[in-house]
Amino acid sequence: MEREEIPVIDVELYLLKKEGWEDECKKVANSFHKFGICTMRDPRVTFKDNDDYISMVEQYFSSVSKRYYAGEEMKDCKPEYFYQTGVTPEGLERARCHKELVDSLPEEDVPLS
Repeated sequence: MEREEIPVIDVELYLLKKEGWEDECKKVANSFHKFGICTMRDPRVTFKDNDDYISMVEQYFSSVSKRYYAGEEMKDCKPEYFYQTGVTPEGLERARCHKELVDSLPEEDVPLS
């Protein structure tokens, strides 16, 4: 079975309303539906901007992990929001059990296994 690739969305078509821009919008929706993410090619972003951003994120997470392992208080760690914002310390992420929710659904709404 061949693995499906995540499509690259051409933002320029949308920005300039060039032919095919509506198809790019559909590709965004389908990409989120199938993969949970989308990748975009945006002419307003340079390779340097992209590299700078990646470096900034790498530095941030490196700094956070050093502080975490040094035992420092993590101000951007938000357990009160179930770690949905900020950083999540290693070993804390666990899938939530949705058995009760699924059991409460009408039979026609239960996902097929």
